[in-house]
Amino acid sequence: MAETHHLQKRGNAWHYYRRVPTALVPVVGKAFVKKSLGTSDLKKAKILRNALNVQIDAEFAAVEVQGTDTPPAPMSLAVLTEHLRQHIKGLDQRSAASLAADPPETELERVERLKDVGIDLHVLKDRDDPDGDRWVASVFDKVLVQAGGSLSQKEALTGFAEIVRRGLMELQHRRLDRLRDDFSARPHDPLFDTQNAPPVTFGELCNVYWTVKSAELAANQTNEKRGDRIEGEIALIKEALGAETGLVSITYDRVQAFRVLIAKVPANRNKVFPGLTLQQQIDRAAKAGKPVLSIKSQGLYLRCLFDILEAGRVRNLIPNNPATGLKPLQKDKETEAEKRMPWDANQVKGFFEGKFYHRCASDLPSPYTLKDKGWRFWLPLLMLFSGARPNELAQLHCDDIRQTEAGTWYFSLSDENGKTLKTGSSRRRVPLHSELVKIGFLEFVEARRKRNGPKEPRIFAELKPDKYGSLAAYASKRLRDTFIPEEITLQERQTFYSLRHNVRDALRRVKAPADTLLAVCGWTPAGKSVSDDYGDVGNPDLHREYVDAIAYPGLDLTFLHGVGGKL
Repeated sequence: MAETHHLQKRGNAWHYYRRVPTALVPVVGKAFVKKSLGTSDLKKAKILRNALNVQIDAEFAAVEVQGTDTPPAPMSLAVLTEHLRQHIKGLDQRSAASLAADPPETELERVERLKDVGIDLHVLKDRDDPDGDRWVASVFDKVLVQAGGSLSQKEALTGFAEIVRRGLMELQHRRLDRLRDDFSARPHDPLFDTQNAPPVTFGELCNVYWTVKSAELAANQTNEKRGDRIEGEIALIKEALGAETGLVSITYDRVQAFRVLIAKVPANRNKVFPGLTLQQQIDRAAKAGKPVLSIKSQGLYLRCLFDILEAGRVRNLIPNNPATGLKPLQKDKETEAEKRMPWDANQVKGFFEGKFYHRCASDLPSPYTLKDKGWRFWLPLLMLFSGARPNELAQLHCDDIRQTEAGTWYFSLSDENGKTLKTGSSRRRVPLHSELVKIGFLEFVEARRKRNGPKEPRIFAELKPDKYGSLAAYASKRLRDTFIPEEITLQERQTFYSLRHNVRDALRRVKAPADTLLAVCGWTPAGKSVSDDYGDVGNPDLHREYVDAIAYPGLDLTFLHGVGGKL
């Protein structure tokens, strides 16, 4: 390396100046890396230059491997050091195996090998030797890429480069010991003593996991609400196990203790007991007889703990994952179908033939005229005859109401034009029940199209998204807390969302095939095979007769016919 390679002197100060590889310019966002080193002393400038070389090389390598538009997240020195320990361990094992397979045949050959190792050791000890710098930089890059991180602070960067040098020197000392037939010596550098606990803390591993997970969620445009949930799970786990706890202390027994603890955590703990520690919340909840987390929620926390520790295992920070196979203490006695129950026939009749709907159909001097009338009238009806989710309906565009060449009216549920869906199978085309047509949904949509104009495509434009982007959040809350209780009383495990289960049962009553359950409601039937997806199984014409057969005993909505189009 030339003495002033990547260095330029401007005035009295040295500057770092380096070209970005052409292929990486679009990702890095610039053609050159330029930085003032803040010194007029060439010797100091070279030291800073070497440190920057290591940093820039690592960042370029990480960008090439990850293929991402964002630089890798900073990683703690402790985590990188443990990666280096594992890397040196692997190199040492290969060196020992190589010597065992090809030992020196004569004393002269042994002496020559000792001299070669001694030269390597001298190169590493001489901090001005460019060969040593290149050797350190090469191992630095490999470890950094394997860890999936980067270092941006100059102090930490320089510190890790020195640790890499120490690791390579330890490797040479061990080679010398084996050539001298000395197999009793402990590691020369205590940092690389395998009997010493690795310096990584559980909190640091949590941070590494969240950095990767949050990037994954962002890349897949996952609902922000899910990201907040996972971040909250990590925070609880970190508090329970201790952020400063050494990673090697997270043993099977420690994990089992967490399994017991999570079964005692109160539901909505931060709302019910704000500002308290986790243990205080558990103690207060026990005294007050507050409900604990559901078994499903406990399972989510245990799964998160497994994922965190698995991130440590694949990075060789721990030898195995003690949370493998971890499940909640208590088995869930309810099936998924039993966790939310459909409304009974009297509840369906009581709500949809209740005061609100009669008031909308009435010619009395004081009809219902509040601004929420549109969504309050149509969302429950649409759910009752389609099985769609509240947010799927709340985000419908006027152009989503379409007709097939055979004349079947349907609404298209997709994740296009800024809309979101729960799963991939949620993309579907749902036939419009004839009762909805009679009540006036098509006329209502056309009236909304004209009223809203081209700048507002949504049918229910009055609904505004919550902080997570859900357009149905406010409507669902109002229905749950006010509008439904004004008409009927729901039992435990019954909600507004339960109407989706009423549709499932109604389709079963008419013996709708599995294809219809999938095409209309998005429920994937058990035992579904690849061939089931061949052809256009979601064609609304194929499922129209089953959707039109959806009916509820005793429910008569003829008094609403024509009403919905006039709202």
